[in-house]
Amino acid sequence: MATRNFVFRKSPTGGQRGGRFVLGGSTVLTSGVPVVTDGSNDGLGRLNVTLATGDQAIPKPGKGGILVFENIDWVGYDLQITTFSDVDSVNPGDPVQVVTGGAGTVKVAFTNTPAGATYITRANYPKSRIMVAGVSIATPTVAVGDFLTPGTGNDTAGYWAETSTAANAWLVVTSVNSSTGVVEAEVNF
Repeated sequence: MATRNFVFRKSPTGGQRGGRFVLGGSTVLTSGVPVVTDGSNDGLGRLNVTLATGDQAIPKPGKGGILVFENIDWVGYDLQITTFSDVDSVNPGDPVQVVTGGAGTVKVAFTNTPAGATYITRANYPKSRIMVAGVSIATPTVAVGDFLTPGTGNDTAGYWAETSTAANAWLVVTSVNSSTGVVEAEVNF
């Protein structure tokens, strides 16, 4: 599973990729964003998850993690110009997975695609999205060893942000490349 902005570097295994979740709320999201559940379900036994925003504690088991959506429907897409990574919208009501994993067992990578930037040699890439705040700027603030927690929660300000509070460290940064906008991090719960 990969999108232009999110991919696994170390994939989750059985118990780290929780099923029986559904995207709640009314906001269209993308894979790789932090989500939490309030314990409510959709009537089919699937727990509703919504976007987690703001510096907050690591969720308890089964209460949150990283949103993953695997699209299997290509209806309406031109397969000559569309790749698997182009289909990255998660709509409310879509069944999703919530990934956790600690002790270096699950590693993720986020790619920022700022407005007007180049993405894989394509100038002015039209689908801008900031996954991690503080990376695709003149003086990056994110560094190896930093902790990441839920951020503002949108494509402009970022879904993940730095925190100095270890109890709120959903992710630990292992690599940063500010020129390409790629941040790698290990899941910390």
